[in-house]
Amino acid sequence: MEQTVMQGRFVALFSLLFGLSMLWVGGDGRDPVANTRLNRRLCWLALFGVLHGALLWWGDILLPYALTGLVLRPCRGWSARRLLSVGGASYLAGVLLLRMDGLIALCRGGHVAASARPSQELSGSLLPEHVFSALTALLKENAGDWLTALPLSLPSVMLTSGPLMLIGMGLYRADYMLSCSSRRKAGWFFFGGAGAACASLPFALMQAGFLPSWSHLPAPDLNFFAVTVRLLVAPLGALGWLWLVDRMRLPQRALAPVGRLALSAYLGQSLLARFSLVLLPRFYGAASYGPLMMLALVLVLAQAMGAALWCRHGWPGPAEKLWRTLYRRPVDVSV
Repeated sequence: MEQTVMQGRFVALFSLLFGLSMLWVGGDGRDPVANTRLNRRLCWLALFGVLHGALLWWGDILLPYALTGLVLRPCRGWSARRLLSVGGASYLAGVLLLRMDGLIALCRGGHVAASARPSQELSGSLLPEHVFSALTALLKENAGDWLTALPLSLPSVMLTSGPLMLIGMGLYRADYMLSCSSRRKAGWFFFGGAGAACASLPFALMQAGFLPSWSHLPAPDLNFFAVTVRLLVAPLGALGWLWLVDRMRLPQRALAPVGRLALSAYLGQSLLARFSLVLLPRFYGAASYGPLMMLALVLVLAQAMGAALWCRHGWPGPAEKLWRTLYRRPVDVSV
């Protein structure tokens, strides 16, 4: 169920909204003050990403998103039709390019190589006697992992999330994104989301063993097809979630505070996870997918309740306040 209705959808939704936010902050590129403000916003976000990736979590997305946003700045002046057409075609091309190795292997009659499983052995560097030594070892290992992963994550974000940012700009410019439940023309969001769920459901059932594998595919091949389909339909699934939440007031009230504190919540999750590895190092690499999803659900619920209490006092998020202070400084365009 999680693979059918959630996996990949929220990453796609975040990418769509990131593109929309570039228009909100920077406009269509004709206002020099707005242009400078957007440049500052993305550059400071990139710096946050460097610190976050090097010190807290090697899987940081802030730096790739910021750099992708900087590349896409000139596209803000495009028409809605051009943004949607270029974004849609680029997304399909990006997904196919990222899955090219597996597609070539299958077309030649072979099979997709199985992904290497991470070692479950605990390295000595993760089990030192003192907390300070453990923290130092984890920071060093994380920085090395981040530098190794960055050359792979950056092209991946630019090939998939970049086109989705263009689509988000195009939907906003075409007046689809705001108050979509009040417009009949946004009803296709629902049908797109339902179609995305229907396309993903058979593969999820086959992976879970509830349906026989199509043509008796080996597990690596089945996983390859499942991930590829989820990537292809993720934008439609994201828009389906947007349509659904727009019509349900309770989820809006519950999620709005989390949205206002999104950057603080994202950094807070990494900080909590990092110190959990220091305090409970013997669990590193030993938890299976199910318990990890339950832990993630608990953390999300806790953050949602904490964000609601925080916003009830009218306080801005600490990371958001710092970020806005940095990029909203007065702009001198006389030079």
